[in-house]
Amino acid sequence: MRQLSRWSVVALFILFSVLLFSKGLDLWFLRSHVDGDGVGVHFLGMELNDRVPAESIHSYAIGFFVFGLISFIMAIVLISLRFRQVNRR
Repeated sequence: MRQLSRWSVVALFILFSVLLFSKGLDLWFLRSHVDGDGVGVHFLGMELNDRVPAESIHSYAIGFFVFGLISFIMAIVLISLRFRQVNRR
């Protein structure tokens, strides 16, 4: 049971990192198509900011990329810890 929960956490981290990278790419290419006061930034159904000016969209995209990378690194660390435990036995 414990092994199943560990792999499900790894899968959630990988899924979360893919979603973060995807949102970062969307924001990266949205930068040139902003009209009005700005654009609203939503992630997983939650509104993060309702009016992000065109100059700041780049920063939001980089933030999503960084958090996606952190999430992916956490998944890799969990996988490597599991393989180290298997090799010690």
